[in-house]
Amino acid sequence: MNEQRIAQAAVNSLHAEVLLAPKPGLVDPESNGAHRDMDVTTFEASIDALAPYFTQYLHAGLAAKTVPQLYQTLRAIGIDAENAMLTATHGVNTHRGANFSFGFLLGALGWLLQQNTLQEVVAAEFAPLFPAVAQVAQGVAGDFRHLGDKAQLSHGEALYVKHGVTGVRGEALAGYPTIREIMLPYLQKTTTQGDLRYLRLMVHLMAQVEDANLLHRGGLAGLRFVQNAAKALLYVSDMRLPNALRTLNAEMITLNLSPGGTADYLSLAYFFDALSLLGTRTA
Repeated sequence: MNEQRIAQAAVNSLHAEVLLAPKPGLVDPESNGAHRDMDVTTFEASIDALAPYFTQYLHAGLAAKTVPQLYQTLRAIGIDAENAMLTATHGVNTHRGANFSFGFLLGALGWLLQQNTLQEVVAAEFAPLFPAVAQVAQGVAGDFRHLGDKAQLSHGEALYVKHGVTGVRGEALAGYPTIREIMLPYLQKTTTQGDLRYLRLMVHLMAQVEDANLLHRGGLAGLRFVQNAAKALLYVSDMRLPNALRTLNAEMITLNLSPGGTADYLSLAYFFDALSLLGTRTA
């Protein structure tokens, strides 16, 4: 069934992202990047814990009667999924942002599939998906309005208070402009395949994304350092790119910088590529 294949594609995408190497500042089979509390094994445990909830997100969209109902269902599933992740990783945040994004994307996709085929969504270059995500995610706006009532803020909430950065919540509310304007155009125009396809995308994302994890770890100076370094890598040849990424990894470890937001988008890139194939095969 398409539903099972879609949910499994999301799980496979997380596996593919963590195994992609070399990724500066991030966990991969070559290095733990700027992380001392996690490695590939930690990520694999996290993915296994999250996998059943990805199916639930999609089914919630397929079964929902109204958008507000879908939002509340996705929120409840998301809390359970995050708790399962933290239990599996002994409290380490491996996939909080990815879980958030996959929850809304899978839920909105399920909502669309009530009236459309996957082939139709893919053929339209996923255009219907992003307004659907923005509509479902409207309940998230309340997260920003009530920050003053919270005794303790998350890293993302603290960044909003300090820098006005809305992070992944803002992306969902706006229908994921980073996916629409950076990621999908790259995936659609590039002829590069294999690991280089995603390593090149990673560099494009690092050069442009307002990465909340970089802001948390290094402030504006850390974010600008990574963006400028990535812009320089845009012009490096395919042959030299892996070693250039390893050199940048060493620098980012020293500076304790990790582009976690880029990692989340990389997993989504694998997912959208898989959806494109599924949509074509069911045509």
